[in-house]
Amino acid sequence: MDTGSLLGGRYRLRERLGAGGMSVVWRAHDEVLGRDVAVKVLSSDLAADPQLLDRIRAEARAAARLRHPNIVAVYDYGDATGDGAPLPYVVMEVVEGRSLAELLTGGALPWRVAVLIGAQVAAALAAAHEQGVVHRDVTPGNVVVAGAGVRLVDFGISATSGESEAGGQLYGTPAYLAPERLERGAVRPATDVYALGLLLYRALAGRLPWQAATTTQMLTAHRYQEPAPLPGIADLPPEVGDLCRRCLDKDPDRRPSAADVAEALGSVAGLAPATLLLPQAGDAGAATRTRTAVDLPGRVAAAAAWWAGRPLDAPLRRWRHMPSARRAAVAGTGAAALVAAGVVVAAPFSADTGRADRTLAAPPAAVAALGERAPECTVEYTVRRAADGRFAAAVSVANTGTVPFRAGRLTFALPGEQRLLRGSPGGWRQAGNSVQARIGELPAATSRTATVEGTYRGVNSLPGRFQLDGATCGSVLSVAGQNTPAEKDDDKKDGKKDDKDDEKQDEEKDDD
Repeated sequence: MDTGSLLGGRYRLRERLGAGGMSVVWRAHDEVLGRDVAVKVLSSDLAADPQLLDRIRAEARAAARLRHPNIVAVYDYGDATGDGAPLPYVVMEVVEGRSLAELLTGGALPWRVAVLIGAQVAAALAAAHEQGVVHRDVTPGNVVVAGAGVRLVDFGISATSGESEAGGQLYGTPAYLAPERLERGAVRPATDVYALGLLLYRALAGRLPWQAATTTQMLTAHRYQEPAPLPGIADLPPEVGDLCRRCLDKDPDRRPSAADVAEALGSVAGLAPATLLLPQAGDAGAATRTRTAVDLPGRVAAAAAWWAGRPLDAPLRRWRHMPSARRAAVAGTGAAALVAAGVVVAAPFSADTGRADRTLAAPPAAVAALGERAPECTVEYTVRRAADGRFAAAVSVANTGTVPFRAGRLTFALPGEQRLLRGSPGGWRQAGNSVQARIGELPAATSRTATVEGTYRGVNSLPGRFQLDGATCGSVLSVAGQNTPAEKDDDKKDGKKDDKDDEKQDEEKDDD
């Protein structure tokens, strides 16, 4: 199979993206829908193995059942005919980014970055588990960090919850195998949570919680060795360390669910449960229900388009090349999103409709695009400065679709005790936690930027639920400047007193 080959009469192979022991992944162009896709083709050397054929078919079926912004989307499946045996292939969306494994080659990540990545991986697993799918190979290599968020990939060895592993081959990566999997028992979601705990631990500490030089030592550690506590990490909330420890419990019944992990980490990172599209607790009626979702494919596509060409790993590299003091200061500032200087993440915020939970049954974006187009928008909210209880931010609103916004009414929610002081241009006002602004008509493919100033108490968190003329917008949240907790009056007085004492000591030295 070469560049230029046509699969299924529509997928033209353009570029080889990578290869593993089982398959080759190509970038291809879908000549029917006019978009680039990723095509995973089984190696010709393995095409005669019926077990591997079953595995690649299972991957396509399992992933196609899952619809979530943190899970790579599967579009199609087919068999490529040629001189030899038919070669199965899976057509997926192209995810531009780098694997978490690549990002971890430089050591631990800033803890807020690690927590946000962990929250999104946990949300993806929660969606899979709700559909009865267990991934079984949650590793940094199967997590792609892109400009529009985190994607969990490669469901090639996934299994149905409750399915037995007894008598078969034990699939997975030894470093991330849950202890109960070594006993070949029933497949259960808790095994993914264990791997997630290891992934989170490694992202925070830069290493796994035990030392093992061989596969045997690693498997022994999983079964018998308690994980080492996380090293001291400045400003890391204690609940993160406790959650990591619970995920690594040897008893799967004592581990939290993936949804609980996502909600807990999302809370620390400043993400609402609706943002992560977690399954609705207590909803036993429909396996596909989530808290709320409004035109999810369009929102994700808009955010991805807005941030195309801005990979997440570039600011992480800049963070690693900072002097150690500056790096620690950057990693310790901010209270949401990826808070290294200039690090951003696009997150599809959902609208709170006030109605019963909605079922995620919308068609894929490419299919929806064949019908009536809905307005699409993305809001970039950048905190320029947050100190001494006051903040300043830039709000850029972009029409990323083809339908104009006539009224130009922007609304969003400020968290906690934040209060709006002023905004310009346009008319800005706050009612409760809701901010409303008139930014004027916004034609297709145009944007408008405003500035806002306000006050906060404690930590300056980031807003959510952006809407323009009632349409839910994708959101790009970032912290680019100074961001410190609001000082108390007593602290300010003590600071002034210390300054005077220092000046007096300097004067005495000069006299000597």
